[in-house]
Amino acid sequence: MKLKIIFLIISLFLFTGCFDYQELNDRAIIVGLGIDYENEEFVVNFEVLNSQKAGSEQSGSNKSYLVEGKDKTFVMAYQNALNSINKDAYLAHLKAVVFSEEIAKDHLDNVVDYLIRDPNTRNVFYPVIAQNVLAKDILGATTEDTPVVSKAIEGLIEYNNFKESTTVKMNFENFLESLFSNHSDAYLNIVTLSDNKRIKTNGLAIFNKHNLAQMLTEDESATLQLLKNKSSNYYVKLPCPKDLNKHLTINLYDNTNTKLNVDEEKIIIDANYSANIMDDECEYNFKDVKVYEDLEKKFATKLQEDLPRTVKYFMHLHSDVLGIEKQYYNKTKKTLDNWYLLPVQSNIKVTINKNGVIFGVKNE
Repeated sequence: MKLKIIFLIISLFLFTGCFDYQELNDRAIIVGLGIDYENEEFVVNFEVLNSQKAGSEQSGSNKSYLVEGKDKTFVMAYQNALNSINKDAYLAHLKAVVFSEEIAKDHLDNVVDYLIRDPNTRNVFYPVIAQNVLAKDILGATTEDTPVVSKAIEGLIEYNNFKESTTVKMNFENFLESLFSNHSDAYLNIVTLSDNKRIKTNGLAIFNKHNLAQMLTEDESATLQLLKNKSSNYYVKLPCPKDLNKHLTINLYDNTNTKLNVDEEKIIIDANYSANIMDDECEYNFKDVKVYEDLEKKFATKLQEDLPRTVKYFMHLHSDVLGIEKQYYNKTKKTLDNWYLLPVQSNIKVTINKNGVIFGVKNE
């Protein structure tokens, strides 16, 4: 009896492990998905890793390829694209999904509903919106430096520190949470092609309910991040008194304390920002403490104008990406239907870092 048990235990180690095994070359590993709407048809493109070339010398542009499917419905366009692959499609490594502007404006519900129900994908990929270009052109913009576009998009979002004030780590799961919220609106990263046809991020797009409301400029995107306390660097310029073509630039480096106070009558922006001087084309005398005090007031005044203007712009678009209604609901457990009509005020203070500066002493 003991011998039989020992034999069974050994058999478990010797004969298991291959039931669900599949050769890599038999799978089509899909890393990207592009969705367009052209001529009243959905156009779906998959970016597929070229496993046949794996391990061999090859140019970078051959590491991935596109397959396409079209149909009047998104579901059939998606299936037609899958049917164009002569291998078992594997979607667990999906890195990015690129929506065209047309999809984001008028057809997002159908697309998102299917992606939610698809058991083959995980919700950790990055959804983005293509600006001034089709989604399939984004996925097709491979170079030797960018052999797999979807991985490049993932890298731009996760590691692009230079644009961290205009890029947000918004994966599909986070996007769904804000998209289906009853008290706030969603926003997504924008991608486009530069003049030399390279992929780049280009600010943020904001939504009104389930539809694209506006593609923001990079400056507007940076201000949105500042208002949401998600900006690590925010640059503010003031023209020089003697030459309006030159500027003094500061960086708000301690900017995670922006507060939106909401009631039934108004919205108040309260913030106390710390700043460093980044560039002085005005040749101010920074040995004089009064120069700092004067500049702090001027920068505070500028921000007291700029921040409410941006909030009003979002309100004009009926896009509650700042979660104004959500903040009011959390405080009162009541809805605030007229949030986009409320006046906006601001109370801003700026403190410029004076470390390392020797101030002049006034002689009595």
